[in-house]
Amino acid sequence: MSGRPSRYNFLQSVFFIVLILTAAYVLARSPVFEVREIRVAGNSSLTPETIISASGINQGENIFKLDLKSSAGKLKSIPLVKSVEMARRLPSTVEIKVEERKPRALLPVGDGFIQVDEDGVCLQKGDLAGSQLPVVTGVNFSAPAPGGQIKSEALDRALAVVMELPAGLLPMLSEVNVSGDQFVAYTLDGIQCRLGMPGDIGQKGEVLMKVLNELKVKGKRIEYIDLSYTGSPVVKYAE
Repeated sequence: MSGRPSRYNFLQSVFFIVLILTAAYVLARSPVFEVREIRVAGNSSLTPETIISASGINQGENIFKLDLKSSAGKLKSIPLVKSVEMARRLPSTVEIKVEERKPRALLPVGDGFIQVDEDGVCLQKGDLAGSQLPVVTGVNFSAPAPGGQIKSEALDRALAVVMELPAGLLPMLSEVNVSGDQFVAYTLDGIQCRLGMPGDIGQKGEVLMKVLNELKVKGKRIEYIDLSYTGSPVVKYAE
């Protein structure tokens, strides 16, 4: 008598295993679960077509057979892609959400420029024409291939300064120069703006933007604006 329950449990387990395998087989071959839509979100520079192509996912594939981890890895190999989230939405939709790296500055290399993000990752070649990104100078580095990260403490400090400056000020600047612990910015008009040490850069930037706008209205020519020290900025007018 004691053997019957064990035999029954065994047969029941086999039945459920066969049932699961049969269901999996049916799902794997059913046209209901073929990919019909691929949604892309979070992109701004990259087109949905570029992202879908790079992922390697094609319409008509069975949604359960997709290797989403492998597809995410392919997308992360694109220099402009910082992170990727992928999900299945049954029965036939795949969602791809990307976070793109944003260019924060230009670095001079050879006879041109490269774009870098706040982490110092090289994104692609840059161009001064039409760009609102400041050029960071005074940094020694070896230019990596797109997607590579530049290892430089000076660049890290410079990018931290750029990130802390008010967004409204950045289009007014042409260059941010690093000299030891001192930072100097130059406007598009060639005005030297001495920022000094990297402390309180956000506050200095707000003051600088206000001074530039006020003096622009007055039409006065400026040689430099010194915000190195606390208190009111020192303005030297051009003779």
